[in-house]
Amino acid sequence: MPNAGGICPPTITPLRKKVIGQTLTRVDSNTLIKLCSDTSGCKIYFTTDGTKPSPFKRKVAGQEVTFKYLAPFTLKQGKRTIKAIAVSRDGLQESAVITKTLIVENTQEHTTDDYYDMDLPYSDLKHNSSIRNSGKQNLSLPESMKTNYKQAWTVPTCVNISDTPKEVDNPAVPFYPTNYSGTQINMFGIPADKLPFGLQDFYTGIRHPTQFGFITEQMIQGLYPPSKAVTIGDIRRLLEENKKLNSSQASPPPLPEPLPKVEMKEQSPNKELPLENINSGQGDIKSQIMHISAHILQYAKSDENFARNIAQSQMGKMLTADFSDEGDGYKITLFMTKPGNTIPEIKMNLKKEKKYDVPRKADISKIQTKKKIQKSDPYFEMETEDISQEGTVKPYPNFNAESDCKMLHSAMKGLGTDEDAIINILAYRSNTQRQEIIKTFKTMFGKDLIKELKGELSGNLKECVKSLCMKPAEFDAEQLHNAMKHFGTDESVLIEVLCTRSNEQIKQIVFTYHEIFNRDLEKDIVSETSGHLKRLLVSMVSANRSESKEINKNQAYQDAKALYEAGEKKWGTDESKFHTILVTRSFPQLRAIFQEYAKISKKNIEEVLKSELSGDFLHGMLTIVCCVKNKANYFAQQLQKAMKGVGTDDNSVIRIIVSRCEIDLVQIQEEFFNITNQQLEDYIAGDLSGDYRKIILSLISTTMTPDLNKDEAMHEISQWKSKQMEGETHTITNFTGTFPTVVPYSDFNSKKDCETLHKAFKGFGTDEKAIINVIAYRSSEQRVEIRKDFKKIYGQDLIKELKSELSGHFKDVAVNLFMTMTEFDATQLNRAIKGIGTDEKVLTEIICSRNNEQLKEIKIIYERLFKNSLEADVSDDTSGGYKRILISLLQCLRQEDKAIDCVLAKKDVQRLYEAGESKLGTDEAVFIDIFCTNSFAQLLTIFKEYKTIYKKDIEDVIKAEMSGNTKDSLLAIVECSRNTAVYFATILYKALKGFGTDDNTLIRIVISRSEMDMEKIKEEFKKLYKQTLQDFINDDISGDYKKIILALVNGNKRREDP
Repeated sequence: MPNAGGICPPTITPLRKKVIGQTLTRVDSNTLIKLCSDTSGCKIYFTTDGTKPSPFKRKVAGQEVTFKYLAPFTLKQGKRTIKAIAVSRDGLQESAVITKTLIVENTQEHTTDDYYDMDLPYSDLKHNSSIRNSGKQNLSLPESMKTNYKQAWTVPTCVNISDTPKEVDNPAVPFYPTNYSGTQINMFGIPADKLPFGLQDFYTGIRHPTQFGFITEQMIQGLYPPSKAVTIGDIRRLLEENKKLNSSQASPPPLPEPLPKVEMKEQSPNKELPLENINSGQGDIKSQIMHISAHILQYAKSDENFARNIAQSQMGKMLTADFSDEGDGYKITLFMTKPGNTIPEIKMNLKKEKKYDVPRKADISKIQTKKKIQKSDPYFEMETEDISQEGTVKPYPNFNAESDCKMLHSAMKGLGTDEDAIINILAYRSNTQRQEIIKTFKTMFGKDLIKELKGELSGNLKECVKSLCMKPAEFDAEQLHNAMKHFGTDESVLIEVLCTRSNEQIKQIVFTYHEIFNRDLEKDIVSETSGHLKRLLVSMVSANRSESKEINKNQAYQDAKALYEAGEKKWGTDESKFHTILVTRSFPQLRAIFQEYAKISKKNIEEVLKSELSGDFLHGMLTIVCCVKNKANYFAQQLQKAMKGVGTDDNSVIRIIVSRCEIDLVQIQEEFFNITNQQLEDYIAGDLSGDYRKIILSLISTTMTPDLNKDEAMHEISQWKSKQMEGETHTITNFTGTFPTVVPYSDFNSKKDCETLHKAFKGFGTDEKAIINVIAYRSSEQRVEIRKDFKKIYGQDLIKELKSELSGHFKDVAVNLFMTMTEFDATQLNRAIKGIGTDEKVLTEIICSRNNEQLKEIKIIYERLFKNSLEADVSDDTSGGYKRILISLLQCLRQEDKAIDCVLAKKDVQRLYEAGESKLGTDEAVFIDIFCTNSFAQLLTIFKEYKTIYKKDIEDVIKAEMSGNTKDSLLAIVECSRNTAVYFATILYKALKGFGTDDNTLIRIVISRSEMDMEKIKEEFKKLYKQTLQDFINDDISGDYKKIILALVNGNKRREDP
């Protein structure tokens, strides 16, 4: 047995009957092989060529060698050595490797007769199985046993009861014994009614297997053919027998009026539905329903009650049907109406969709019926297929280029920029209308609108606006150029653009690329890519795909067969065949090919590509397949990937939204909901922020902007400008309080808790659950009181008791909980300084996130505990700008009032600019002075003014001007000033993600924030990472350590006394 926490090795079991005289290592090619492990929740990987399974490197030279076990499988003919290994879900634990060698014979070489274990003389069936023949050599019967069993009852020696033979009637015709008792076997070779009483217990003569194998043959030979039909005569006989049976019973209640007579005609035997283990799916609804029907009929043959209930019930039409994925299977529920009952009205509960407010938007008064809408730009009309598509951005009905130009000019005039005005114009105009605005702006003001917008905007908002002002072909050409111009090549962008555009669109892109960059797109691709991906992309640039709408079924079958022979059927893969077919066939023809392929190989094309190809070439082929099946679904998947996990791939979000907003973004949003069960706008609202979020939400929205009056717009702009010039001091009102999970326990009784803890320590073993129920649900002050009372009552130090009774990280948490919050912070700082090297992360996290009062208390406790000044220890262990930041913060000179001074903020903005961006090098002293002395409210005002004036976020400035620990500490101050809960949620995520867990960081934050703002941290964690903090903790840690951490995270607000 493995040690505690280990993984049990898997077992390898052939699923077949045991054959006497045949080893368990001999199977046929139809025998299923089952792998299982006694450890639940683990994954099993195996190989069939004798090599060691490698769960983390399953492919060698593009060929899958290590397989993940999903269900029982079969093996090909020959000698097969299976090696299997069980791996824990997190991949950190493995079992021993189990090996089993099997001899696999071709299933055509033997029949079901191989399961007979003796040479029976009365069977007239011929056996040619190699397995049976091998069994003959080992189990040949002696001559004394080779008798005719129908005469055995007249032989005295066979009964062995007395010297007088038992008189038995010997039938004149061959005797065919019949077994009426299921699977029981008469081992004596004589009829049961002729056996003397008690013979079963005392008979010791030779036993003859008269029925084993023989009855099976007779039953099979005597069955009706499977295609035998029920005749009218059979039905009449059944009705007459039923009538006679009912006549002897009491008369039943009067029956309802009989249904109209249906004339029954004798039909020829029907062909049975094909019964297959696995159906191909692939969107073939008729084949799928036939597959389900065949298995229902098969199930009815084995379950008499089910068959009888179904057959005797009178059913009407099907009212509803429901399909659900149950994880290990599928659940199908049918509701059939019962004749004579009224059908209830089914009310559909429609979920009200949540909508996010976009500035100055009006509701659509009339809902128009969906129909194909003429695209505003000819480029958008060049899509691969003429299918129903709808964009979210449509030509603005009351378009006036001159009015839009005036509003844009006013929005960018003077100090600051009105981003809302720019969004309300550019996000609600079609691309053709935007091009007209650019020309008109040049005519009216003599300026390039795109250059003006670049100068006024910054960050992702600038990139999005700049992209909207380009022509579609120019935008695609620039995306391709950007993907190849930097160090390294972004192959995913090349694949997305070239594999999703039509022939005409690609020709436009090639022409525009040469016109803008004076370079040949094909030559750039050849120089930047290699291998099969290069050939794929060059073929796409050639724009030679057939765009015929006709389908050639014969050609589809031939292509599917060619793909099968180029991949699954042979060793290795002929990539050129996949390349030729997927790049040149039309989309309708490819769909037909995929259907034919599923019939040939019983696999879908995606599974085949993943097993045969790899790398960027596989990515490109899967992109083509996904676009052939459902292009909107492909872009929905790309959007989900761009926003999933830590951070957001803003380039991908902008590229997809801008390029598809006038084509099929409505369908993309529908597919996105089908994939994620969330609205796209909900995802964007949670992942993006600021004006960048506003413009993206505006582009995906289907509502129209109001018809803005020019004078009203000018009035709004002038009002906004005047507010920007105000220098008066005002007060921030949105102050955030604390949100603890652990609060003082209402029914606190220190002596009772001491008694509980003492009992938990007493005797053999330790009651960890009792310890958790006490210490995790009391506040730090209550724990300190428990520690004092424990010393008084039992004369023992509670901390020492905990250290001796507990172990591991559970002990660390329990011991640290009996410190005050100030003692805990001081201890953490001392460990960070006095250990091997200095843990700057801990210094930054604690010193940059605590307020003046907390820092003053920490310094006092630190000196009392460690007999040295905290400032002196920090100064000795750090250097440079980082040391100056920490020492400055420890002076506790930060302003902590809530009032802000706009005039002073603008002066500080100017100081920061002159100390950083405007000069060569950086004056760190200015940054340190401003960041370490201003209140968080004032800092937020400074950061906002900096972005307004210089079009840069302060984080970008710090990253450009600073480095190392100086940069990290200043960024920590910025994050804490914006949202302290987000800062700690980010640190927790970094501690929990990937392989292994940073337990010290997890313990430090959970203990220090459980009585501060852990509720807020949990809320921000879920917003950022789309999963609860508790889920992350459940997956990453275990045992009592996990229990106590979860107890602190969940808190004691709604918890009753344990």
